[in-house]
Amino acid sequence: MNLQMTRRSLLAQAVAAVVSSASLSQAMAQPVNSVAVGFLSHYPPFSFRDRDGSLKGFDLDVMQRLCTILGLHLVHVPEGMATLSNKLRSGEIAWIGNQLLTTPENRREFDFVRPSYASIQLTSVQHEDDQRDFLSLDDLVGRKLGVLAQTGIEDQARGALGKSVVAYPRIEDALKDLAAKKIDAVLEENLIAEYYIERDDLPLKVAAPFASPLAVGLPVRKGHRETQDKLATAVRTMLKDGSFKSISEKWFGYDVSRPRMGHAMSGEV
Repeated sequence: MNLQMTRRSLLAQAVAAVVSSASLSQAMAQPVNSVAVGFLSHYPPFSFRDRDGSLKGFDLDVMQRLCTILGLHLVHVPEGMATLSNKLRSGEIAWIGNQLLTTPENRREFDFVRPSYASIQLTSVQHEDDQRDFLSLDDLVGRKLGVLAQTGIEDQARGALGKSVVAYPRIEDALKDLAAKKIDAVLEENLIAEYYIERDDLPLKVAAPFASPLAVGLPVRKGHRETQDKLATAVRTMLKDGSFKSISEKWFGYDVSRPRMGHAMSGEV
């Protein structure tokens, strides 16, 4: 079954926004040496509000380090996708700090900076004791599959499996039910699943991928090579100096810039 996705917009069918700054220097012309960067306000573990209301997340830490390399003060702007899109077009923010899929549709809209993730995959998440192979939705006929509610994945899964699909408002609740063996599997993006497995010490494993790896990157306005080059240089610096690895290990327990087979095959926790 062809499961073509965008990151979480595959899950929610949201389309990535276009960075509208005329150039890196123009977009940053607020206070001296500062840059406004947009972040999705509810996209754990990449960018989300903590219990005290402060913004945190993997992408926020990555952008903080990237801006330090560029000699800039990061001003984070947390919003929903529609608002971020408008702010990008008006030049109120320089770029979006969440990496987006480099789909043909997105490439028509903007250029991309070299990605720092090795890959993104839609995967089957299973209990660590489960030795079954779920390689497609057909393999889950008659099984209970947990998915995030009101997403493209839910629509596709229900089309194939009907009432055996269990939709959850929060993916962490699906994973907790899977840990308690109330359902057979959860379909989710690998990094998001691994984050919750690591954070909550769940007896789960990221198993078989349901689709080919998905390339991601930071979007910049089409044709604005100066902005693209500066951001790309900063990303390369992060990968070389070990700072990206350190941030990755903080949030996921391993370096996500390198390919990984997943909890099911790597033997890592």
